[in-house]
Amino acid sequence: MKTGAKRRVRHRASACVAMALAVTLPLALTACDDHSPVAAPTSTLPAQDPADDSSGETDKPSIPEYDTELDLNDEEKEAVEGALVAFEGYFRAVNAAYSGDFDAADEFPRFATGEALKSINGDVGVIRDGSYEFSGKIVTSDVTIDSVKSSKEAPEIDTVLVGFCFDLSSWSLAPKDVSGSDTDFDFATMEHAISNESDSWKVSEQSMKAPEC
Repeated sequence: MKTGAKRRVRHRASACVAMALAVTLPLALTACDDHSPVAAPTSTLPAQDPADDSSGETDKPSIPEYDTELDLNDEEKEAVEGALVAFEGYFRAVNAAYSGDFDAADEFPRFATGEALKSINGDVGVIRDGSYEFSGKIVTSDVTIDSVKSSKEAPEIDTVLVGFCFDLSSWSLAPKDVSGSDTDFDFATMEHAISNESDSWKVSEQSMKAPEC
């Protein structure tokens, strides 16, 4: 549902979610139509700040603020917050596992399913065996709720499309001993499909919408 003149509404999350997870890992971007990996830049990465080492942190992540053109009712807002819990947990687990805390990959099935789960498990596999290296930290911003919908089989809301800006200059996942950038842009607009499976929200698909934010 859209309001009159594309009114954008900023929402502040009303809850924090329990999740004892370390922070620091990347994921393989998938392109819009063919879902093939999008290479991340490997140069001009920011220096790692020792004070930013969040391994072992157990604070509860908050649901990120978001913008939307939708006029959300209470049921839809509840679905959005559930989806954003998965969104937040997904990137916390990815950042942790990609950075070498491979035990964090055990958390992946809590926040991901389908092609998204397959993709991040594959990334961890090549990082673990040393053929790829991960540097930096995955950073997301400008979160939007693009769609809230239910399938024909399920009258309740079961899919939320979450858009966000992806800072490609803040991290790198590349073959070992490879330097330089394989992209001509530092930011991309991404979209995650987050699905409700057995009362549990999980990232199921990820795609790039545009090479800009």
